Amino acid sequence: MTDLTYTTDSLFTAFIPHTPDGENAWRVMAQDTKGTGKVLNMHAKAVISQLRKAGYTVSKAKAGKVSLAEIDELLGQLGE
Repeated sequence: MTDLTYTTDSLFTAFIPHTPDGENAWRVMAQDTKGTGKVLNMHAKAVISQLRKAGYTVSKAKAGKVSLAEIDELLGQLGE
């Protein structure tokens, strides 16, 4: 199973955890992203590479499955 998936919009890449390990990685990311788990698109490749080197599985989310608003709501719940 994939630990984290990601989506991109015009400015940001958002990471969505899918496993307990993915949630732990997301919480660490959230500490450096003001609780959002989002990075600028220009940094996404480096972040994905770092996650993979740390042993996490990361893949692009399938289009149309989840909106960014839904992602923000889910990530807000993780940060609580």
